[in-house]
Amino acid sequence: MNIEIAVSCTWFQRRLCWMMSSCLQQDPLQDGSPVPDLTFSVAYPPRNGRPTAEEVCDFFGGLGLRVKRFPYPDERAIQFRGLVRNRQLAESTADWMLFSDSDMVYSRQFFATLAVRLAGDLKDETRCISASRVSLDKDKSKRFFNEEDDTVYPSLVDGCAAKVSTWPVFQISRNCGAGYFQLVNVAAVRCLHGGLYVEPGECKDEAEFDSYHKTRSDSQFRSRVGGLKRIELPPQYHLNHERDNEEGRHITMQR
Repeated sequence: MNIEIAVSCTWFQRRLCWMMSSCLQQDPLQDGSPVPDLTFSVAYPPRNGRPTAEEVCDFFGGLGLRVKRFPYPDERAIQFRGLVRNRQLAESTADWMLFSDSDMVYSRQFFATLAVRLAGDLKDETRCISASRVSLDKDKSKRFFNEEDDTVYPSLVDGCAAKVSTWPVFQISRNCGAGYFQLVNVAAVRCLHGGLYVEPGECKDEAEFDSYHKTRSDSQFRSRVGGLKRIELPPQYHLNHERDNEEGRHITMQR
């Protein structure tokens, strides 16, 4: 079984290093159920961030993580995320595709647990599968990455899931928001929905540099595939951060 994790990364390269580290640190279950094959599909504007997304992909690819690259000409183009996800779906060779933001950390048995469900009771599921996330305290997350963290990135973060499991929690949410866990059967999307995340001419995403980025294609996608199937999984941790709508402007800072 192969699960492809599709993300877009603009200014989130440090948190992406934590996310990729957690994927390299996955364990099988006690009964021997294995970790599925994991692939990352990373969309990014060229030379964005410090480190750049290209440097992060190079580093983790060198550690054995399978990474596919989707460069976009500029930061505005990549903000139409539904169109980005159309391309990631079209080029996928995976059984399942997980759409997420690039600021998640997964518990060590997260994907082995998920694979058991996907091979069992969820094998014929054609809806969007959703799981809750543990969103970490905003002040702690921002203070850590902006002030306390002295890591030179790109870097493998040892024991990242164990580290964040001790951080204070902002909220545990079962919502299926724009950057949460959205998992779909790739073959089903192709057979039933033309292989599209959203119809290109109907994508409702907006890129706003004077205000903030509006992502609406995710709700369009969930409606397109017939709604949600909610499941329970081990914790996935959201590395909280500054937001455009809270700052009242488009943020271009390293996160």
